[in-house]
Amino acid sequence: MDLFRTIVFVHVSAAVGLCISLSIEWLILRGLRRATTYEQAREWMQLWPLLGRIGGLAALTALGSGVYLAKSLGAFRASWVAVAVPTLVAIAILGGTTAPSRKRIAAALGAHGGALPDAVTRQLRQTGWLAASWRMRAALLGGLLFEMTAKPDAGLLAMGIIALVAPAWGLARRSTV
Repeated sequence: MDLFRTIVFVHVSAAVGLCISLSIEWLILRGLRRATTYEQAREWMQLWPLLGRIGGLAALTALGSGVYLAKSLGAFRASWVAVAVPTLVAIAILGGTTAPSRKRIAAALGAHGGALPDAVTRQLRQTGWLAASWRMRAALLGGLLFEMTAKPDAGLLAMGIIALVAPAWGLARRSTV
């Protein structure tokens, strides 16, 4: 197997890693919404560090391998390459903006034990920005995966539409992910 094919494999694996990271985050948000005790909620919160490790490594790997592939193919001017970097940056920024919400939840859980009081339960069920950020990142990543694999003629237009739809879906007033 040559280097190019190996890098393609690494690039696709990084995309899978980004999807895995979003899946874990979805499970965390869902688990927090269903938690009835402090202990259950803290168990779900313990998974948050995985997101940075898996998602961060996957994003950097996708970016690095993508640059190599674009350079190898002479495709830096292709629309599917032009949208990849800004989309990955947007996904990373949106993920980073959830830190205050995660810290607020961690502080509310503290070192308490037993059943969750109603106020904390409401806070866990109203995931607000955490869910909005997740939905926007999922939409952007899905759009990017479509752009990178299908390479439609109107790819920039497609990503532009997704970039407009993602915040609308993300900010929809729903308490669930």
